[in-house]
Amino acid sequence: MKLLVLLLSLFLTFPAFSTDDYNFEFINKEYSEDIATVTLELNGSPVGFPVIGLNSSDYLVLKFDDLSNYEKTLYYKLIHCDRDWKPSTMRELDYINGFNDERIRNYEYSINTRIQYLHYWQKFPNRDTQFKISGNYLLVIYEDNINNPVLTRRFIVNENQLALDEIEVQDIFPSDVSNIRYKQELSVNLNTEKLKINNPLEDVTVVALQNENWYSKIESKPNIYGRNSLKYNKLGTFEWWGNAEFREFDIRSFFRVGRGVKFIERKKNETDILLETTFPRNNKNHIAIFDFNGRYFIENWDQLGGNSVLPDIETIAIDEINKTINDLSGNFSRLTFESITKNKPEDRNIYSDYADVTLYLDSNIDLGKKEGIYILGAFNNWLPSENYRMEFDFERDMFVGYMFLKQGYYNYYYAIVDENGSVNIPSLEGSWNETENDYQIIVYYKSLGDLYDRVVGFKNFNTNLHTKKY
Repeated sequence: MKLLVLLLSLFLTFPAFSTDDYNFEFINKEYSEDIATVTLELNGSPVGFPVIGLNSSDYLVLKFDDLSNYEKTLYYKLIHCDRDWKPSTMRELDYINGFNDERIRNYEYSINTRIQYLHYWQKFPNRDTQFKISGNYLLVIYEDNINNPVLTRRFIVNENQLALDEIEVQDIFPSDVSNIRYKQELSVNLNTEKLKINNPLEDVTVVALQNENWYSKIESKPNIYGRNSLKYNKLGTFEWWGNAEFREFDIRSFFRVGRGVKFIERKKNETDILLETTFPRNNKNHIAIFDFNGRYFIENWDQLGGNSVLPDIETIAIDEINKTINDLSGNFSRLTFESITKNKPEDRNIYSDYADVTLYLDSNIDLGKKEGIYILGAFNNWLPSENYRMEFDFERDMFVGYMFLKQGYYNYYYAIVDENGSVNIPSLEGSWNETENDYQIIVYYKSLGDLYDRVVGFKNFNTNLHTKKY
């Protein structure tokens, strides 16, 4: 009898879930063509990585549009994951205080738009759902039941056991000497005085991302440890192509031609936008320009009468990046906080319209038999899907691509993708060590006997805002 009780308790404590048990992937993805413009904003800012402090005042707001324009019964589910984004062994009652599988009740119809849609939003944590432990979390939005997913989003809950100054990140010389002008490399040192580490070489794992892109993930164990320090500085470990500054276009207004836009045609029921013709940059010199490192944000200059939360991109100098982003985050946070406390959407989200965007790439690149050119950025989760594949226009002798996007400001890259899904950005965009990039450093801790991967520290590192260690 005692053995039966023990086996039953073990079964309840360690549910045997895997990614195969769900009808969705544990990545950032939309599962319906009606779902568009999905954002997961930190403290109301469109430029923050979705990581919140455990038991802090931080919050995330999920926002998305449903282009079907009719009300659906949508629910959210939170799944705790290990550092490899597989379901952890933790039960819901172990990582959530409150309820899971709750209905999303916040939505509003678009106003004065040619393309009509329903805008949804949901704050986390909220009065129904709070987080009890740190780690990786997958947010699933589904209709009626979990086997009918609508979208999935990754985010992180951080214990903040390591302060920012206890996570030292340095921009060092790339160890790949043949590509020393084209790559970027980081070393990471941790001050672990606050952590009781039993096995320093196995317990603490550092994961680094380039520009919030999970497909750029690099993971490492420490190679040197001391009494209160761990060093992740093995040459060639945290190394990426620097790539180029991001391409951009500004479609915040449908009544004036913005940056990167050539022509706007407003029709009765839709809007068509033609972007300026683009060219490969792999043989060009590096040019420092302000960009959002692949991100995008939604805004409507026409509705706001030109009074934008974000200053005109053309007026921002490269050395003002930090101040601009801080100011932008503060302004958006205030507007979002006021909206969610009144249970109302922000005007920029329900007054902004959609447009058919066309862009041309003038290139004579010789692609392999099963290679294709794709448009990549945060707006499509960095996924080379068929909707963003460039086709060759024989009449214009150029590659052409089409996108259906909401009013806003967008960053993007061109990439060559082969049949195995390998993404090659430098072949069309070029790559330079001087490129300004953001890197996200996530520190995971799991000691012998721990049931899950804790997140004990996080830091964002910008290559232009720190002294290079050359």
